[in-house]
Amino acid sequence: MDKKAISESIDNGIGKFAAEASVAVEDISELFDVSAYPAEMHDILTECNRRLDEANSKYRIAKYREDMFAKGLKAGMYFCTFDRDENMLSFEFNDETRQMLGYDGLEDLPDEFESWVKTLVPEEKDAIVKLFWDSVRIHRELPDITHATYRMQKKDGSIIWVTGAGRFIRRPDDGSLEIYMGCYRDITAQQELEEYLKIIEAIGKIFNFSMFIDVNDMSYRMISTNEYVEKVPKDPDAIRFLRNNVASSVAKSFRKRLYEWLDKDKILEAINEHGTTSMEFYSESAQRWYDGIFMVGDRNEDGSLAHIVYGCQDTTEAKLQNLAQQKKISEFETEMYTDSLSKIRNRKFLDEKLIYEPCKAVVMADIDLFKEVNDTAGHQCGDEAIRRVAQILDKSVRKGDVVIRYGGDEFMIVFFDITRENLENKLAKLRSEVGKTVFENNRDLRITMSFGAAYGTELVSNLIKTADKALYESKKTRDTYTIIEI
Repeated sequence: MDKKAISESIDNGIGKFAAEASVAVEDISELFDVSAYPAEMHDILTECNRRLDEANSKYRIAKYREDMFAKGLKAGMYFCTFDRDENMLSFEFNDETRQMLGYDGLEDLPDEFESWVKTLVPEEKDAIVKLFWDSVRIHRELPDITHATYRMQKKDGSIIWVTGAGRFIRRPDDGSLEIYMGCYRDITAQQELEEYLKIIEAIGKIFNFSMFIDVNDMSYRMISTNEYVEKVPKDPDAIRFLRNNVASSVAKSFRKRLYEWLDKDKILEAINEHGTTSMEFYSESAQRWYDGIFMVGDRNEDGSLAHIVYGCQDTTEAKLQNLAQQKKISEFETEMYTDSLSKIRNRKFLDEKLIYEPCKAVVMADIDLFKEVNDTAGHQCGDEAIRRVAQILDKSVRKGDVVIRYGGDEFMIVFFDITRENLENKLAKLRSEVGKTVFENNRDLRITMSFGAAYGTELVSNLIKTADKALYESKKTRDTYTIIEI
């Protein structure tokens, strides 16, 4: 991930994050410039530098610890060290942290990074850990001191809000991160609804259009808006209002997916499981691409969702940049993802590009009695049969659908938008077309094909097993198709 993307991720993350510069720790002993001395002295000077570096490190640790406590934020503290490649070497808590979280001593909450991770609220853990590592990765671009506000889970399962400061301590010679230390205190009592609204309003500034939604009755407060939203009739229910926006401005080809996505129960389930849920769409009114995003607003004392946030983020520039990048690598990808014999997409394309895409149907198919074709007509004729079948399948689908050589004489077709009736007609036609295939060098040879389809809106990965089952049924009689509807 590049620095700009990490910075945006930090800005858009859970809670509040800020940074400020700290005072410098001076009186550090300078290292020897080895290049200024004769070669025969280099080894001893390198060893001297190592010992000086070690002494400097101990001195900085002591001074920064003293300074952090002097700031009056002693309630809880963590301390971690890094090697010169910025891999974490150690992580430790102070006793105040364990007491704040209800743990009893070192054995109850060991000095390990994973101990800190387990104190985070499960639904927010991944986002906060990502924030930690993102800030470490771009620490050179940040001031010395950072501030963060987020939630932690005590040993008894209760949730508290904490706020605190962290400090980056960098090695003076190469600027690499040597120490990251921080302290925090319990501010649960201060976290009233207005405080949540301030946080959400700050996040909302990145959105072209955003809302703060009450989960109980789906009433909402508009955080930010735009001219296209203002033209839509207002509705007191947030979901109905968003559906009105879809009908008013979104391109028709996206509406069905968005209507299915804008379901209260599905949204809350996704946020509870993943923290967010999003959907891309194209606005005909604005002629721009957007990501619609639902995320956590705040929670009740029992941890249940109290409010959620909807934001609409303009992704047009990023999409155009991505298209430009894709153009540069298209030739390379064409070769990498094309089967050398059949000239259609290969299994690598399925595994790396397609497997987790949503679709309407997956079809598995193979040539009947293909081993007999190879045994009687020869492998060259078998290869020709694979090429001819690939051409028939590829010509039969729309541009957006995908035909893949799954392996050997087995093929896969992925349909992204097709009705049950059209799927049946398509498979019947394909069965017929394959049966008419004539081979110039072996005009007596005839081949047939069996098809098995899984029909239903799902991820490609979730339909393959069902399509295989349908193909197994077809193979019992051969030269036919079977459809199993999810």
